Parts: sequence; C-alpha cells; structure tokens
Amino acid sequence: MAYLTKNAPLGYVDLSNFIVDYADGDVSVYEKVKDISRLYPLRPMSNLIAFCLRGELRLKTGGGRFEVKEGDVLICPPNVFFDDINFSDDFECRVLCLSDHIIQGLLRDKIDVWHHAVYINQVNIISTTSVNQEEFGLYLSLIKSKKSNSSRDSNIDALLALIRAFLLELCFILGNSSPMEKEQKMSQGKVLFNKFISLLSSSDLKRQPVTNYASQLAITPKYLTMLCLKYSNKTASDWVAQYTTEEIRFYLKSSNLSIKEISAKLGFSNMSHFGSYVRKHLGMSPSEFRHGK
Repeated sequence: MAYLTKNAPLGYVDLSNFIVDYADGDVSVYEKVKDISRLYPLRPMSNLIAFCLRGELRLKTGGGRFEVKEGDVLICPPNVFFDDINFSDDFECRVLCLSDHIIQGLLRDKIDVWHHAVYINQVNIISTTSVNQEEFGLYLSLIKSKKSNSSRDSNIDALLALIRAFLLELCFILGNSSPMEKEQKMSQGKVLFNKFISLLSSSDLKRQPVTNYASQLAITPKYLTMLCLKYSNKTASDWVAQYTTEEIRFYLKSSNLSIKEISAKLGFSNMSHFGSYVRKHLGMSPSEFRHGK
C-alpha cells in the first residue's frame, strides 16, 4: 500500500509498496444517480459512499430517519436495510461503492477510524464545505476515469492511490467532526463493540479465539458475537477472519519474510493449517498469491 517514508521529503508518497490486490468488482462508480434505491441493497461486501449534488434525500432505517441535502456525503456499511427512501424531483448524486477488502487494504493505518464511525452509526451523513465539495467531485471524476482505463497495472495503482486519498479525506472528517459519538454518550453495547474493534486492530496477533477478545472485555463470547451482529451484521469470528486475511495479504505481498515465517508470525500452528486458511480466504496457495498467479 502507499505510505509516507520516514526519510522522504515532506509530502512525498512512496507507491513502491502499493500491494492491495484489485478485482473489478471491488470498485463501482455511478454518475448522476437519481434513485439511490436502485443501488441498494448492494452485494454483501459493498460500502456505499454517495455525494449529493443537488436536491434532498430522506431515508428511514432501523436506526432512525435521516435527511441528505445538497453537498452532504452519505456513508453506509454493507447490509444496511433502508425501510423507506424518498427524494426531491431534482435529486441527483454520485455514488462510489467499495468492497470491505479494498477499504481495509487502503486504510490499513486508519481502518479503526473508519470502522468505529461507519459501523457504530450505520448511516453517516457528513456536511461538507464548498472546498470539500469541489475536491470530492474531482476525486470521483478521476476515480471513474482511472477505473475506465485500468487495464494496465500502472493505472490500477493510480486508481487505488486516488481512492486511498479520498478515503483519508473522509476519515479526517469522520474522526474530527463526528458522526463518531463521544464514548460517554454511547450505549454500553456500542462502547463494547468499539473496544472490540480497537483491540482487534491494535493487536499484534489478530488471529486469536473469540474467547480471548471477550475475556479482555469481561463479557462472554456469545454476547460479543451478538453485539457484532447488531452493529455490523458480522460475527466476532468474521471480524477476526477479515483482519487476519488482510494481515496475510500484507505480509505475502510486501514483506521479505518466508511463508513459514509469516505463518508463525500470524499465529498458525503449522504450514499445512496456514496453507488451508489462505486457500479458503484468498482462493489460492500462499505461494501462488505471493507471486500473483
């Protein structure tokens, strides 16, 4: 993935370790959408980011009623069900849909900000400045252009760099202007889910039994999974698998560690178990994935 090098001049971004593997279904861009209900529900791994160009949109979900106005950005994680959608005659928006894998890979160092805000709130509406609006419009236009011409590896790297930059802009707003709730205003369940995501994202060894995470939170594994399902439509085991899989992607693509060393580092008891896990979650052997077969 792209990262700022420690010894590089200010503002220099090194793209030499851009290791997020890309599939066409990971990114979708829709222009001049007039009826967002036709895009949702999306496939299970899609996150929806909609930029309202004009008009108004009203949504109803299990979490309440929401209104999106011109200049607002609507962010929803996968599997959010809209009970009711109404929009003004002049409503128009641009929509970017991203898989969990792409977001996790591109926001490796900021992913906890995304998960805390997006999954806790389910429906997130960001009010933007005129400068934000102009920048977001440019980002989405460039992303669409690069996606349309991403047959060459260099274009795919440019596409992913643009998406990462756009996501970082959103994370800055999410982390500083809230829709993130202050912990003291959250329900106990939201606080515990938030702490679980923090534990998981900060743990050196992410592939641990759910019982270990539950014990650190002083709750039962069953209750932890119930909270995860309530706030994210994923089980605690699903979350552990998602973070573990992205760790595997990262080390296989970006490190010089041997496959045996990666297996041990990530907590697998033997190479056979590691190989089976990689085949299950990445569809090929560790060696095939490392060499891009």
